[in-house]
Amino acid sequence: MANSVIYNQLFSKSKAMKGGSLKFDGKKLWSLIIQKKSFLILVFSNLIAQLGITYYVMNKSNNPEIGFWPLLAIQFILIYVLVLVPIPSFLKFFLFGIFSWTFGVSLSRLKDKYDPALINIAIQGALSIFALMFTFSIVLAGFNIYLGYQFGAFLFWALIALIIAKVVNRLGPQLSTTKKFLSYIGLGLFSLFVVYDTSQILSRDYYGDFITASLDYYLDILNLFSNFLNTNDN
Repeated sequence: MANSVIYNQLFSKSKAMKGGSLKFDGKKLWSLIIQKKSFLILVFSNLIAQLGITYYVMNKSNNPEIGFWPLLAIQFILIYVLVLVPIPSFLKFFLFGIFSWTFGVSLSRLKDKYDPALINIAIQGALSIFALMFTFSIVLAGFNIYLGYQFGAFLFWALIALIIAKVVNRLGPQLSTTKKFLSYIGLGLFSLFVVYDTSQILSRDYYGDFITASLDYYLDILNLFSNFLNTNDN
């Protein structure tokens, strides 16, 4: 069973970045898309379903009152199982659904802090960035350029540094300018994650594990949304 991008960054052997000549090969790209067509359809079908669950729960008015820390603990347990534990696809899909539900509950609390119009703008912004970066990665594939382990490792450690910076800013004097600056960095970082994840999907074999691939995209989009909102936080 294929492991997730997060797992590969942590445990797999080093894999050099692959590259090629700067000549766009449309025929080869089309052949690749046809080859990956069924897998991509499954990836995006599951991604849309999971985002739909999150969006539906986020807009409900009668979500259960679950504390921040218990909800975070549930999410960490679920993502640990989804990323690291070999389980059947149907069970993985079910657990992913619960994971999406928990995020919907978490995001439903944003309605008390942000204007609904701003939330919708953040959703549209996150999806637009995702679409743009996905297209950019497809173009890179047309030039036979695929981002490998070294680039993934750079993104991983950049993410760790960003998390530490956000924690320090949260524990110390919370400066709105610093928070916005870190959020802009987060937007750039997760835009690159979309490019990297797409490159991985196009260049390696997931052995039919479309749920793992869609989980990477799901987390990218949610983080784009969150950082987009924070850039408008006063």
